[in-house]
Amino acid sequence: MHKNLNSLVIAGLLFAVPVCPPAVTQTEQTAIAEANPSQKTFLKDELYFGLSKPRGETVSESEWQEFVKEVITPRFREGLTILDGSGQFLNSAGILIREQSKIVILIYESSPEKERSVNEIIEIYKRRFQQESVLRTTAKVRISF
Repeated sequence: MHKNLNSLVIAGLLFAVPVCPPAVTQTEQTAIAEANPSQKTFLKDELYFGLSKPRGETVSESEWQEFVKEVITPRFREGLTILDGSGQFLNSAGILIREQSKIVILIYESSPEKERSVNEIIEIYKRRFQQESVLRTTAKVRISF
């Protein structure tokens, strides 16, 4: 019985303790960068656009394509990636919302113009499709081609 209890406790700890990769130190990052001088540091934004409209309608594929053509592409001609998603979130009223989404990945050199462009894309989408918000995540990334 005691052996089974110990096994159960150990198994429980395996599920409770997250497995994290070791952190990369600043020295290691510098060594990696020096080993590949063609790498550059850029910003990576992920924008999550919900496709549900307030009155139960959905942003159609043609509406989405028009938005990409008119709003996103002129601001990020150098490239972007679009993924289909399915997610959920709590809205401002505390109601769980499940919806289809589009995820736009932008990788670019940091500049005030690009920052303004990302903010414009978000604001135009919110206005055009009556959205409460667009989720944005931003991270520094190292790239090479």
